[in-house]
Amino acid sequence: MLPFEASTWLAILGQYNTAIWPLHGIGALLALVAVGLVIPGSRAAGRVIGLLLGVLWIWTGVAFFGGSLAPFHFASEWLAGVFVAQGLMLVFALTLMGQARFGWPGRLAGSGAVLMIVYALVGYPLLDLALTGTSWTQLQYVGVAPGPVMLLTLGLLLLVPSRPPLVLAIIPLLWALVTGYMAWGLGQWLEFLPAALGVGAFVLLLLRRFAGAARAGPRPGV
Repeated sequence: MLPFEASTWLAILGQYNTAIWPLHGIGALLALVAVGLVIPGSRAAGRVIGLLLGVLWIWTGVAFFGGSLAPFHFASEWLAGVFVAQGLMLVFALTLMGQARFGWPGRLAGSGAVLMIVYALVGYPLLDLALTGTSWTQLQYVGVAPGPVMLLTLGLLLLVPSRPPLVLAIIPLLWALVTGYMAWGLGQWLEFLPAALGVGAFVLLLLRRFAGAARAGPRPGV
């Protein structure tokens, strides 16, 4: 079971949002720039996307888990380390190594990517506000909160047309599972939706990865 109730979780989000205001705007701007850089489809654009995503994961790990959540959860330091590790992996794989180009993959992957990104950017706070009446100060916003950052990352990884880097989706998948657990433990039924979207995005990435490997066929001499 979780070491706090839903009211405490909302209070943590409220304290965090108040403390970092107005950095929400910067986080949203970085997220929008990352999405916009999909259009050029160049390797240089992919490097910048990796850097921006890395910054968002590291910030969330340090500021939210290592800061605001730390007094309330025994595993906050571990969670902070996991988020920082994900950020560093994104920077290493996409920025330093330049292992992926982004573009429109079409079909189900493209539709799934749009759904993830739109939910991360606007769906997360607006649906919570409209359907649960949560205060503006206690919502999760893209770029600075774990749920939207998870969905944004999975959505952008779906926009890698050829052989998406699956290893970069493992920690986002784990946070999607944690989100589902928190939805059950705190009685926040709306959180089941981003949890399901995160798991669905990982399944799509798996299917695309294995489908790409099957189309590539065996290497010569094998």
